[in-house]
Amino acid sequence: MHEYSIAEHIRDILTEVGTRHHRRVTHATVQIGPISMIVPELLHEAWAAVSAETPLAGSVLVIDHVPIKARCEGCGHETTSFTPFVKCGQCGSMRLKLASGHELQVVDAELEDTTDESPVDA
Repeated sequence: MHEYSIAEHIRDILTEVGTRHHRRVTHATVQIGPISMIVPELLHEAWAAVSAETPLAGSVLVIDHVPIKARCEGCGHETTSFTPFVKCGQCGSMRLKLASGHELQVVDAELEDTTDESPVDA
């Protein structure tokens, strides 16, 4: 299960973000594409395990699914799909150039709001 080591890397990145800003990360968004072969449910389970007993405990990991986008070098047809494919749906060529679908990146981190909204006594 490579999701566990991926969750550890995400934890390290978000720990650095929180440390740099002196705030706790409460939500994070990662983009993953189908070609990355990551099982979202396993990544969520791994995230719960690796973030427990850290400043990230209880934080929410949001997964943004990025589709595969490919352009056929034979006919120029562009295809978008959430399931892997090996040939052009238009001409049948296997000469495809991938534009997306292999993503695995942290794209957003929401930090704890530390503003004190309680009234100040004068």
